[in-house]
Amino acid sequence: MKKYSALFLLMSLWLVSCEKVSDLSDEASVVSFQVLSHTPESAVVDTVYMVGEDIAISVRPQEDLFPFTVRAAMTTSPTTHSVLGDYTGSEDLVFSTGTSEINFHLIAESGQPHPYTLSLYPSETGADIKEFTFSGSEETTVYIDPWNALIYVSDPDSSLDADNGYEIKGIKVLASDGAVAEYDDSFTFEDYEDYMEITVSAADGQTTRVWKVYFTELYQIPNSDFESWGKFGNDINNNVMTIDPVPGKGQGWATANNTFVLGAEPFDYQGGKAARLTTRIQDAIVFGDLIAAGSLYTGYFQINVNNLADSRSMTYFGVPYTLRPAALEFDARYVPGDTLKQAVKNGYRYEIQDIEGIDSGHAWIHLIHWDSSKDFAYHGREEDGATLLGSGEIIFDGNNSAYRNWGHYRIDIEYTNYELLPTHVAIVFSSSQKGDEYIGAPGSVMEVDNVQLIY
Repeated sequence: MKKYSALFLLMSLWLVSCEKVSDLSDEASVVSFQVLSHTPESAVVDTVYMVGEDIAISVRPQEDLFPFTVRAAMTTSPTTHSVLGDYTGSEDLVFSTGTSEINFHLIAESGQPHPYTLSLYPSETGADIKEFTFSGSEETTVYIDPWNALIYVSDPDSSLDADNGYEIKGIKVLASDGAVAEYDDSFTFEDYEDYMEITVSAADGQTTRVWKVYFTELYQIPNSDFESWGKFGNDINNNVMTIDPVPGKGQGWATANNTFVLGAEPFDYQGGKAARLTTRIQDAIVFGDLIAAGSLYTGYFQINVNNLADSRSMTYFGVPYTLRPAALEFDARYVPGDTLKQAVKNGYRYEIQDIEGIDSGHAWIHLIHWDSSKDFAYHGREEDGATLLGSGEIIFDGNNSAYRNWGHYRIDIEYTNYELLPTHVAIVFSSSQKGDEYIGAPGSVMEVDNVQLIY
């Protein structure tokens, strides 16, 4: 794990502990980013896109592409003092999947940090599938994976185990311009290993991709029994112990674990593992002490010291999802800590104060429709681009001793919008309901297992 976080905070000391020097610039930016070499060498790298503080390397999908390793040359503005994070300009960039991200910060002369994100973008192969539809497909979920030439179909009203097969008719494929797609008009999935093949040949006759279409069970968030934990590289919580985000960052479960505090950890339960979320006091070095709730949610976490006063902005809730579940069910118990406290900003530092009350745990679900013209960034509140379609919650009142024993809970989802289809689902568990306001009782514990979407 790269030990840069403490250094990053210390180098930002100008920003938080002294007056800004008038002749030092707050500006820092990437001026150019060029791919010098890559592995595998057979990969085709196209344009490098730079939009704001996002850098995307356009790569043509192919077999055996991952792990994809890049050596690059990066030029920064003259007012950039230093570069810190998962990439400083000299290391190889390693992308384990097409959805991997690499994060780093440019530090301006004044100490002002500027967060940057490196990612991959699938370029055209000439033999791609843009859309896959069939009769009644508007009632189903169709997910297209361009990196691996896979298509997944799921139907909220059907199961192969119950229905002994699932037939699709009137199949239509929208492929790359000029490409020829060969496929049957109908297909029946007999089991979950069965798949339909679509052969797409590019207009130039040079490229052919064989796509596979699978029928999947009604979608559940992978690893919802919380059995898999570990360290998954610098782009996942700085390689700190965390929940397995399978199938990739921003696609599954996440935590706000970081270099300073482990708020979510696994423990042995009923022959397997469950998640234990614990509220703790976090030593944020130059920023003082913070109250950090343990959390577990769908999405990903990205620390940004500029946003300490707004901790939710560092938490990106939600993963791609297009169904309308009726409810969320899970097993849980909740035990509040002894003394409710709050981290209050005093000058540039936070200090812990005792406050009245009893801590409470929190579990909630949001179904969101996101405006596709904007980059997805949902923080569990009103956002430009987000329409909340349905929601539900449970507050684990610390005064209620019944929550201190394991129980099975159900959150029914109340829909307020049936005109739009969901694009994302956010599911959140927290050991302190007001943890985003740095309010909680150190030692508060929520334990969670066996999360399931109910259709």
